[in-house]
Amino acid sequence: MRIKFWGVRGSCPVPGPNTIRYGGNTSCVEVRPDDGTLLIVDAGTGIRALGKSLNAVPGTGVAGNGGLSATLLLSHTHHDHIHGFPFFDPLYVPGNDIQIFGPELPDAPLSGVVSDFMGDAYHPAPLDTVQASVRFQGMNGGDTIQVGSAVVRAATVNHTTICNAYRIEADGVSVAYVTDTGAFDGPLLLPSESSDIDGFPTGDPATVLRELRERLVDLVRGCSVAIYDTMFSAEEMARLPDWGHSSPAEAIDICRAAGVTHLALFHHNPDCNDDLIDARLAQARFEGSGLLVSAAHEGETLVVR
Repeated sequence: MRIKFWGVRGSCPVPGPNTIRYGGNTSCVEVRPDDGTLLIVDAGTGIRALGKSLNAVPGTGVAGNGGLSATLLLSHTHHDHIHGFPFFDPLYVPGNDIQIFGPELPDAPLSGVVSDFMGDAYHPAPLDTVQASVRFQGMNGGDTIQVGSAVVRAATVNHTTICNAYRIEADGVSVAYVTDTGAFDGPLLLPSESSDIDGFPTGDPATVLRELRERLVDLVRGCSVAIYDTMFSAEEMARLPDWGHSSPAEAIDICRAAGVTHLALFHHNPDCNDDLIDARLAQARFEGSGLLVSAAHEGETLVVR
């Protein structure tokens, strides 16, 4: 399985001389099992370059002949995870097929949220004008799908809107994508409507958080790689406990509990320049002794065996 990082930032893109090494685009990760199935996780601004890269792959259809099949897994629909979507070239090629999965509340279907985001008040080409076949399907915590040779599972994390972590299993290995989650020993951040989702934990906030943590640990258990939201330092988390983001220490705690081999720090704070990410990586390697820790950077490819 191959993993390529097309965008590794959180909140907003930050191009410039101080973000050259790690990159300035927001969240987008390409996952390719050995059978060539194309899975894309999140549609931040990094997805624009991913779409253009497909022009160089014979038979993908992006150059105009159609035939591309892609599956997009959205963690959630906050702007930094979908604001590259309207600029994904394969949307505008007849004959391409793009299936989109992501969390949804009973009164907020995924298709409606994305359609509103591309409404004419925000974008010149509404969703109903794209030429590819675009299909939406809700996917919440506990759900499992099969995409080509890959099995994808979801778990709900602790964010300010309903948000999925994903586990992708193929070729005898597993990769986890865990972004936009707060701590599990602080406030419960999810909207009250989350309790309307089938299978959502019940009980007081502490009980719900404990169950969400256990489900997340189970999701990432034994993964070769866990791509994890580490937007905040421990000090920033203490100051902003209701923003719904994690620190390297939180990620290390989950990865150790789950027996993960490799932790990739991800969703870098837009206020962190390259040197500050270097410093956070060095500290995380010290704190995570015995765990392989890296900081994801734009353009990086991991081969997982």
